[in-house]
Amino acid sequence: MCSCVSGVFGVSAIEVFTPAEVFVENGTTVTLSCSFKSRELISSSSSVTWSFLPEGEAVAFTSIFYYTGGKQFPGSVPQFESRVEWAGDMNKNDASIRVIQMQFKDNGTFSCDVKNPPDISGQMSFTKVRVVMKEALPQTSAAVIVGGVIGAVIGIIIIAVVTYLIIRRQEHSHDYRGCTSLESVSSQNTRVGKKAESSNDNSCCSSPSAPVQGPVIYAQLDHSGSKNSFHKMEPVVYADIRKN
Repeated sequence: MCSCVSGVFGVSAIEVFTPAEVFVENGTTVTLSCSFKSRELISSSSSVTWSFLPEGEAVAFTSIFYYTGGKQFPGSVPQFESRVEWAGDMNKNDASIRVIQMQFKDNGTFSCDVKNPPDISGQMSFTKVRVVMKEALPQTSAAVIVGGVIGAVIGIIIIAVVTYLIIRRQEHSHDYRGCTSLESVSSQNTRVGKKAESSNDNSCCSSPSAPVQGPVIYAQLDHSGSKNSFHKMEPVVYADIRKN
């Protein structure tokens, strides 16, 4: 007669986490993320099962990948044959897989189920996968942030350039401006036949640092060749510049 000692081992629930929805570009490789939380140490008896349910179907999930004891085993779905590989690390509570060459027929729901005895009770987690063309991919938050930063930098550069041009224009408008040739001739004609006094302070033709201009003398030249003829006269201006 033997005596047997029976006991009840405590069972705790394991928690599994996956993204609710994933958009994948057709023809690319995707990593389906799955993490878990367990109160027990990871052992060689820990296992991960990934299953698939095609979009629009109401049948049960079908296993496409199984991992335990450091080894991976393909599932029973032909469309995923040689296309699913292990991408996780059980010691880091990572049970992710990698699916190569995603196709439109891969649209559907993927489930991740992790067991880590004695943590064996718990709910599997689901990810809705949508395979789309590149143009239909939604913009990620990272792309939005990068676009915003680039736009801000371009805006700052434009503002800096405009400000620089405005400042340069204002500085140029304060520079000394000499009078035009029309103003010079008009000023000279008002003093025909007369000795002009020094006009350095009042004339716009002289810069503040220019030498003082002496009296201006006007004369007439006869181009007719006759001493008594006064036809075809042209005014000629002679300027007597005084030395400083």
